[in-house]
Amino acid sequence: MNSHIEETDILIIGTGWAGLSTAITLVEQGMRVCLIESAKAPGGRAREVNYCQYTVDNGTHIMVGAYTQALALIQKVHKNKNRNENTLFKRQSLNLNYKQVNGQSIVLPEVSLPAPLNIIFSFLLAKGLSLKDKVRVLMFGIKVKLNLINLKSDQSLESFLQKQKQTPDIINNIWAPLCVAIMNTPIAQTSTEVFLQVLKDSFFKNRSASDLLFFNTSLSDAFPIPAQHYIEQHNGKIYFNKRAVSIIKDQDKNQYLVKTRFATFAAKHIVIATAPTAAINLLSDLSCNSKYNELITNLQTFTYQPICTVYLQYPELVTSERTMQGFLGTTVQWMFDKSTETQPNLISVIISSQGPHLAMDNSTLIQHISNELAQFYPHWPSPSDAFVIREKRATFTASVNINRIRPSNKTGIEHIWLAGDYTNTLYPATLEGAVRSGQQCAQHILSEF
Repeated sequence: MNSHIEETDILIIGTGWAGLSTAITLVEQGMRVCLIESAKAPGGRAREVNYCQYTVDNGTHIMVGAYTQALALIQKVHKNKNRNENTLFKRQSLNLNYKQVNGQSIVLPEVSLPAPLNIIFSFLLAKGLSLKDKVRVLMFGIKVKLNLINLKSDQSLESFLQKQKQTPDIINNIWAPLCVAIMNTPIAQTSTEVFLQVLKDSFFKNRSASDLLFFNTSLSDAFPIPAQHYIEQHNGKIYFNKRAVSIIKDQDKNQYLVKTRFATFAAKHIVIATAPTAAINLLSDLSCNSKYNELITNLQTFTYQPICTVYLQYPELVTSERTMQGFLGTTVQWMFDKSTETQPNLISVIISSQGPHLAMDNSTLIQHISNELAQFYPHWPSPSDAFVIREKRATFTASVNINRIRPSNKTGIEHIWLAGDYTNTLYPATLEGAVRSGQQCAQHILSEF
């Protein structure tokens, strides 16, 4: 066991979107790169999974136009396959619609004007908001756009919005659902710093930044699988079913040995592109210093939020008014039409963050969700099949002062690096954050060669 040692310049542990992004940037510069992955396929938590006869995404992800680096990287790995954004995504201008049990709706319509006029007029023409509330939202948006908000210290988004004279109706019907959708964190805990960063980039940068992009293909086909092929075509190596169990410094050769159950890998540089909990375990055998102790303390401080996805298969045609439908006052937060030619009439329901649904078993939750949807769509038949995907630690909690403890790609340990959406990208746990972290990590490594 472990008699053969695979040698490389840079070893990346994990093939999530951050690890793959790191590798792509490095192999393009001619670096010898090897990736090891504990699962049997790339993609981390943003990939397709098999459930009985179904192949579905491990949760429903969407992109926005502001995710420029992730979109550019996706198009790069598809360049030689004659697939572009038009084939990979369905792009729609921002329009949000929230149904309520009382029959009323909150609607922010699509407005085809340059930014920020599109957002301004979307709120002016919004349905379900009083004129006074529309004005309050617009005044707040203007302050964000003109950088008139000076945060002396981070604070919860809920308390911040209250100080900005946003009424309970505005907070509950506009900002709270938007916050959970973007941050996967309850508004009472959410970092105002991080939320405002995303708000500026997505709503006020340019006209297309606020566009919604829905995947036309599975998450795995959109990026992880073509990224794997791209890396291998550039002489990178990827090994699956290889869980890293330890990292040991080989002082004689000034390199690191990474052990898996049946193999050992040697490299000068190690990129840990895993969740923080796994990173802590891998760092445990390395020598301690003050920076190391601070890093471990910060990583141990992270808390996490769940995401629950309920897939409902209907026996006959069901139609929703739009690809993404929001709901207020229900367990259902967002509903997506996931129908394909091979899997027609498939609906996914997203429930982000904490809530009473976590105490329900799968059959109870499925029945509860079916009953809620029946209130809005009484003409739909009962689902013929359903299943639940639960992720207890889907994202890190984007809580107040989270940016103070988010680590750099540099660990303070020579040639040991971190990549992941939890690092200091200033973004919440998103695909864009993962890609940015990976690319930043790669640039740091390249600067040392």
